[in-house]
Amino acid sequence: MDQLNLEIMSNVVSKRNIDDLKILENFPIDYKIEALLDISDTFSSGNTIVVHSDLGPFIVKSTTKQIMNEMYTINGVGFAMTKFLVNFYGITHYTPFVYGKYAYMPMTGASRKNADWIAIDALECYEQIEKTAYFITKSEHKIQMDFPRGNLERRFHKICFLVKCSITILEKIINVGGCCLEYTCNHLFATYDRCRCDLHSRISLLNNLPTLYFNIIEFILLNEGIDELGQSETKKFYHQNLVRIKKLY
Repeated sequence: MDQLNLEIMSNVVSKRNIDDLKILENFPIDYKIEALLDISDTFSSGNTIVVHSDLGPFIVKSTTKQIMNEMYTINGVGFAMTKFLVNFYGITHYTPFVYGKYAYMPMTGASRKNADWIAIDALECYEQIEKTAYFITKSEHKIQMDFPRGNLERRFHKICFLVKCSITILEKIINVGGCCLEYTCNHLFATYDRCRCDLHSRISLLNNLPTLYFNIIEFILLNEGIDELGQSETKKFYHQNLVRIKKLY
């Protein structure tokens, strides 16, 4: 995006400005979390800086990984939606949390360790300067994070693709029931929302609802630890039973 010179911001939340932050024992796991900064290697009294739209910045003992793993308590599925989509589209790095319009992007690889996370929908503006990312949220929190590898715009493009996929799935499920899903894209990413690149064109693969359900069930079964020996027969058995559930008799 256009250069905003966010590097000169004051009152910035970062790993280097933690002395004045309060420590909380309990806090809500909700979509009002705007950012998570990992301080597990540098601070003895806590592991994470949480930036919350209502509560502001504070420190907690939970790690960023533990907090992100609790996101399932909001929507009941946690990372399952994202894991299905990245598997379906062959996306292998920097797995985000995506559900509907909400998306949290890890600043580094987060599958095996703690990482910093930023809430995409919460952003008002952002800027990358070399290996540092600067953000201002809609609640006016200013955040600085390390971004050691990659291009922030490209990462956002891929996140927005996954958001669009997630919304498409929810729309398909809701529309077939005669209802309508209302969605307003963050103005920062309106270009990505209308993108017609090769990647975004593949969203059409989700258009057939019966095929979509079949692929979701396949993904679930493949993650149930079914042994290779007899895997095909076992999957066929479960699919047949699920088809029976869909019918009156």
